[in-house]
Amino acid sequence: MKGSPVPIRPANLATMSATIAGAIAGLSSREDQAPPVKITFESGFQQTVEQGGCRALKTGQGGVTAIATEAKVKFALFAGTSCQGSRALASGHGSVSFGDPVLAGAIVIG
Repeated sequence: MKGSPVPIRPANLATMSATIAGAIAGLSSREDQAPPVKITFESGFQQTVEQGGCRALKTGQGGVTAIATEAKVKFALFAGTSCQGSRALASGHGSVSFGDPVLAGAIVIG
């Protein structure tokens, strides 16, 4: 393995854990699963993500410019292709548009 793993600072771990927990809270049964989320990229490509939890985003399409979903659905965009160990770049709920594209590699929905 090249290099040494970078430790996660306690303050960052708390923020990351709270973001993930908030986004996937309440997904304990099939009836509670989040509705589909449509993610639009700079290229115009649209990726639909179904079910809650962490999902990798399509690469090579530029940054995320919009997220379309129901108002109750929470989301968080992460810098890396994993939601663990990556920095949260944006979070919220419902449909949003970003003035500046968000260069995210993963999304957690709930």
